[in-house]
Amino acid sequence: MGDRRAAASGRGVERAAAAGRPTPRAMAGTALRAVLLCGAVFLTGAFGVGLPHFGARLALPLLPSGIAVAGLTRWGRQLWPAVFLAELAIDLVNGVPPLRALVVACGLPAGAWLIAWLLERRGFNHDFARARDVPLFLGAAAIGMLLPATIGMLGFVVNAPGSISVELIDWFRWWSNTVAGTVLIGPLLIALRRESLAPVAQRPLESTICLLALIAISVAFVVLPSPAMQSSARAPLYVASMMLLVFVAVRLGLVVSSAAALLLVAVACYAFAFDLGIFRGIPVLAGLVTLWSFVVSCGGLVLIVTALLAERDAAASERLRAERRYAQVFEASPQPLWVYDPATLDFLLVNEATERQYGYSREELVTMRVSDLAAPGEERPVPAGDAAPHGVGEPFETRHRTRDGRPLEIEMWTRPIDFGGRAAMLAFAADATERKALGRALIDAIAGEQRRIGQEMHDGLGQELTGLSLSMRALATRANREQLSVAADLDQLAALINACIQSARRIVHGLSPLSGADGNLVMALSNLAEASSLGGLKVHVHTRLEAPLTLPLEARNHLFRIAQEALQNAQKHAAARTIDIELAVRPDAVRLSIADDGTGTSAGALSGSGLGMRTMRYRAASIGGRLSIRPQSPSGTIVTCEAPQPQSWGARIA
Repeated sequence: MGDRRAAASGRGVERAAAAGRPTPRAMAGTALRAVLLCGAVFLTGAFGVGLPHFGARLALPLLPSGIAVAGLTRWGRQLWPAVFLAELAIDLVNGVPPLRALVVACGLPAGAWLIAWLLERRGFNHDFARARDVPLFLGAAAIGMLLPATIGMLGFVVNAPGSISVELIDWFRWWSNTVAGTVLIGPLLIALRRESLAPVAQRPLESTICLLALIAISVAFVVLPSPAMQSSARAPLYVASMMLLVFVAVRLGLVVSSAAALLLVAVACYAFAFDLGIFRGIPVLAGLVTLWSFVVSCGGLVLIVTALLAERDAAASERLRAERRYAQVFEASPQPLWVYDPATLDFLLVNEATERQYGYSREELVTMRVSDLAAPGEERPVPAGDAAPHGVGEPFETRHRTRDGRPLEIEMWTRPIDFGGRAAMLAFAADATERKALGRALIDAIAGEQRRIGQEMHDGLGQELTGLSLSMRALATRANREQLSVAADLDQLAALINACIQSARRIVHGLSPLSGADGNLVMALSNLAEASSLGGLKVHVHTRLEAPLTLPLEARNHLFRIAQEALQNAQKHAAARTIDIELAVRPDAVRLSIADDGTGTSAGALSGSGLGMRTMRYRAASIGGRLSIRPQSPSGTIVTCEAPQPQSWGARIA
């Protein structure tokens, strides 16, 4: 029987939940909260209003407003009837006429409801975890508590329109009391959680010291040995109270500091209400202003410190999240990334892809220097300090070696970063060995095919055209001798064949650019400069021959093509007026540079993303050289290719 009842009850709860109706348990919880809220508002309000019955100078109903705001904010605005009933009961118990009590009782639930609504609309965080929550709460409290003061004064006017005069000071006292109570106890009750008390258990020594200091200040508020000391100690006690609250807020959190502020304010209110301690002899109005100032200072100071701490913690949390995101991106990158000290070249941090590329473990790499990765004969494993960045998006090309000695062609980008407070460089080192080998093979294949086509045109088509030209010239001569009518046509055909021979020769020279200069690179560059100097463009060739040029013909062809491509780029894209081509030959290296005075090359061209730029890089790499493209002052661009001479050239590309 009991099981059937339980099952039926469970099905009823499920049906209520499915229909969107509150379950009996939820209704019981709401009712219990309403009773607790009504009782708390009534007891604190009745006590504050009834203080004169115990010999106090005046009533101090501070706490009900903060309790009402906290209840409606945490438990829902639908509990406003509990606040209304509590306020109505307070007024009726204290002998307020029913009509006046009915009107006055509407003020606090209306104000608390408005505050809770404003906080909800603006996305208020109950833990005051963001800096914006504090001014939001203070502003809502100041606005919402206008209603209790206004409706309360209206209740007096409605009850006896002609017998009671309403003064602005009375309205201000009412508003100040409710705002002070909201600021004082509202944050404590709104943010109260079990975990909010954890700092007390985590810092027992500091908590004990703060408690003893709090007791000492509270006793000093009420008990001082002489009247002279009572007045002179007022300011120091206020300062001590503020300093203690700041320390408690920083070390123990909002809830504990709000509780400490509540205790200090309660003692101050007791001393003022019963004319004791530092409040002895102070007039009522001056004492109220002092008390309100102290209440708002305590509550406001706690909230301000909380806001500053929340802002600091939010910034620290965001920084920590960003660091974690960067660490995840750094570690998950499929390409090698590492951080090094630019002064010592020590590795500071490496990712997993770096381990895979070089064959060293992470523990080994962080004990090494970047220079330990340099391939034999490579002097610059990373860009020099004055060379970073190495152009706009342009990679720095170098050669590294793996743990087993295998050489790697590396394209590297570097960026200065802050690494734990020290200057460091973030390096992205991409292995371009296979890509460059493929590019070299492709260029070599193209060059070989060009040579084959040129040779076939020279030995095949060229010879055939030459034979045809000789035969046609012989026929034309015979026709002229015999005075045949076709003599003129044969002369014209012979001239056309000669033109075809010249065109074939130009095509062959284009396929093998140095053939027309008998392999002389200087002569080929001079011919290129002469052919390109058209209109207002002036192209000059300068040479510095400190040693004979012993590069193979294929390498010289590549240098010529690089100069040709750079010259075309300067003409088409930079509107250059003067271009200087310089060829410097040393015993161990050849350096070709093409400098123009144009408007500069676009960022995309400098980054090497164009086909022409990539081709120049492949050509430079195929002869073991290094290509750099950078802007020059005051305007223009300089393209430089430096390659080794034969004694080291074979070793570099092997």
